[in-house]
Amino acid sequence: MNQRPQLSSIDFWNDHEELCRQLLRDALADLEDRPIAADENDLNRLLYRAIIRVSQKAVQDGDHIPVVVPEGRNPPAASDVERAKREFKVPDFYWAYIDPLAPDPNDASKQFVVECKRLANPIARYTREYVRSGIERFINFGHGYGKGMRSGAMVGYLQEVFLDDALARVNGVAKGDAIQALAVILRHGEKGAEFGHQVTRPIPVSPFCLTHIWTRIGPDPVP
Repeated sequence: MNQRPQLSSIDFWNDHEELCRQLLRDALADLEDRPIAADENDLNRLLYRAIIRVSQKAVQDGDHIPVVVPEGRNPPAASDVERAKREFKVPDFYWAYIDPLAPDPNDASKQFVVECKRLANPIARYTREYVRSGIERFINFGHGYGKGMRSGAMVGYLQEVFLDDALARVNGVAKGDAIQALAVILRHGEKGAEFGHQVTRPIPVSPFCLTHIWTRIGPDPVP
């Protein structure tokens, strides 16, 4: 007879994290044949609907899928005695769950946070925003995205720019701001790629693992 694994032996966060990343991948793939918008807010709305579609299919297939929250404020962290500035900040998406193994019940709520940014022309402007209004929101006190978590994700909407150019410029800004460069995990030519790195931050948990999923929106760029 197979014995059920002990609750303490299950890495709930790792399972939740991978599920959220896969839902993102599937939703971005679902966008490929749909009408595409140029504005970031409109793109996020399209992505939200795609996440709902792929989530419903997964539920119909018998999977247990958490509900995605679009543009929800950062929930209070257990360590925040008074309302913190970060509680007024609004990540693009997060998936939440309750950690049954959290030692402090007040700290049982966990969120996998996702921030989305365009990578478009003028490329210098948008790659700078990707770092300073994207990556750094997982690092600084004021935004504190993913506080108390060990991982999160970013989506990059590639529009009219070459992937290698966008990556080189993002890493250039990151280097200037003392942030570890994005490292390639997988690549689909100009259609998209996945990157990862660790960021050091003054809030828990540090280092924090950030996955970047970039996808081509619209036609390939013209040389």
